[in-house]
Amino acid sequence: MARDVERKPTSFDVAKLAGVSRSAVSRAFTPGGRISPQTKEKVTRAASELGYRVNSLARGLQQDHSGIVGLVASRLDTPLRSSQVARLSELLIREGFKPMLITAERPDHVGTLIESLLGYNVAGMIFTSDTPPPDLIKDCARFGLPVVLINRPGNSGWGDRVVADNLTGGSMAAQLLIDCGATRLGCLMPRRETFSVSGRAQAFVDYATERGHPVEVLLADDQGYADARAGIAKADADVLHRIDGLFCSTDLMALGALDALRIDRGIKVPEQMQVLGFDNIEQAGWGSYDLSTISQDIDAQAATVVRLLIERMAGDASSNKLEQEPLTAILRGTTRHAR
Repeated sequence: MARDVERKPTSFDVAKLAGVSRSAVSRAFTPGGRISPQTKEKVTRAASELGYRVNSLARGLQQDHSGIVGLVASRLDTPLRSSQVARLSELLIREGFKPMLITAERPDHVGTLIESLLGYNVAGMIFTSDTPPPDLIKDCARFGLPVVLINRPGNSGWGDRVVADNLTGGSMAAQLLIDCGATRLGCLMPRRETFSVSGRAQAFVDYATERGHPVEVLLADDQGYADARAGIAKADADVLHRIDGLFCSTDLMALGALDALRIDRGIKVPEQMQVLGFDNIEQAGWGSYDLSTISQDIDAQAATVVRLLIERMAGDASSNKLEQEPLTAILRGTTRHAR
């Protein structure tokens, strides 16, 4: 026996109940659609009463885009990236868009994942992971698809960028440790190079060296807590004892380094070695770490990314834009200046 299946309500049903035209229903559910608050309220109330849901994919085939914004990210297990993605998603939803997350932990998977995402006729793309393959960026450019890249190099030829300036970040870190009285500097960086993390670490080394403070470079396998702790735990004792100011190129690495210094190597912080991180993740402020760091403003960064995306959707055809978010020193207990 066939089951009785309730018919799904349509936009015509909503228009009839609300006493408006079908085009008014469409505008009510279109981000930026021109509709009075009173009419939108009628439509929203009628849709809620009927249990109406917009078919975004079908709409995307009929209109310029589906209202979906692709959000491509990796390292979601790190505090900085999870906060970044959460804030971006929140702002996109507030602006009436639907974020669709693509996790890209392996660079060789990025191309296939993004190609599948483009099939949804997305309104725009945000990249917080490794730079996408050039051919995909060319496709985005060919179709005029708005793209914003966060802390990525500008070699793709398409897309706006929002970055924490590496040169400023690295030199700021070096000068801060010097101002705190450190004279023999060290820098902990990952072996696997990335634009932002490796870039700021190299800027630190260059700035300090130019000012007469040679830098001992310490390497970790990657950017994680365990990688950093292992890197410091295995470091040559003579090298560690030569360092009185250590810059870790991310806060997460700094937390691993702090535990290795204090627990594994018996080195007092900040008495014997001052430690400085970068990012100002929530854990940096926890009492057991009390980490001095350089802060990226994730809220300001996300707001800039969404603003640039919306401007492009509105028809901004100017050249690729580069916006640099300000960096702020946060002094806590791992530097002597903070005491």
